[in-house]
Amino acid sequence: MRSKKIVILIVLISLSGLRLSIAQQLKQCLAVITELTGNVLLKKVNKGEFEKAFWGTELIEGDQIKTSARSGVKLLFSNSTFISLGPNSTISISGKKHPATESSGKVMKMSSAMMVNISSFNSKRDNTKDVGALAFLRSGNSEQTIELTSPCNSLIKTDRPSFSWLAKKSFGTYVVNLFNSNGPVWSKKVSDSTMVYPDNEKGLAFGESYFWQVEGMGPNDSEKSSIHKFSLLSLEMSRNVEEQEKMIRDTFRDEPESSSLHSVLGAYYIEQGLLLDAINEFKIISKINADAPLPHEILGSLYTDVGNKDKAIEELKKALELATNNNK
Repeated sequence: MRSKKIVILIVLISLSGLRLSIAQQLKQCLAVITELTGNVLLKKVNKGEFEKAFWGTELIEGDQIKTSARSGVKLLFSNSTFISLGPNSTISISGKKHPATESSGKVMKMSSAMMVNISSFNSKRDNTKDVGALAFLRSGNSEQTIELTSPCNSLIKTDRPSFSWLAKKSFGTYVVNLFNSNGPVWSKKVSDSTMVYPDNEKGLAFGESYFWQVEGMGPNDSEKSSIHKFSLLSLEMSRNVEEQEKMIRDTFRDEPESSSLHSVLGAYYIEQGLLLDAINEFKIISKINADAPLPHEILGSLYTDVGNKDKAIEELKKALELATNNNK
């Protein structure tokens, strides 16, 4: 997927069952909150009072953001402009080139080469996910004694990936079998539920797809996992991703652990199909924004896509719990 010139931002609809009105859905989303510190308040254009703001909240024409004495917020606009507000500041969201701000405000423009399609967030959300969806996940497949966790159902950018899996009973030895479309590539024995790429094997081929399976060997029996697939980016695309990552990190070099950095990286990885990398970014975002449901909802969708049912259920339950608490 390619980045669009106009970035369509997140539509935040809580898991608790709240839905935006049809009229509001038709309005253009102009910005999204990518970072908060302290007490940040939001007044939606169709509401009379300020309420607590959260990571990922979409902002449309007429919305207002207000910070208190010890708070700050960063907003990513649809033209890839970041606006940072310090303490005791307000901003009125507008489709104009630079929205009106009061008190301290800092503007940072991302380069056109770095434009990331934040609508990728929305593509990893399913607003029908609720308790019924959790039940569906539970009943989707029979339980596996050995569940592969990484790499699964995703593009990856390295030709020497590590492998990990979850065993629900103890085995003395595991056999990791790797295949491609022509047949077996290699088979290795390990004692742990993780394995770094074998030093004595050549790297995988960029642009190719692979399949792997783990067999647990016990004293009296053995059990096999399902077979999972993963694919490598082409060598050219892998280099492009490396360049893009560097540009994004350079832009945030003064704040290398910021929620905004991980938001941009996470959206970029989703867009490129690098779901495992996206999971790592949204795990960080969920820790930074501990009261926000949306990172967990996105993680639930990503874990579903890569086939990790238990983690998907865990994240969706967390998202539902936070959304319910926030709406009390």
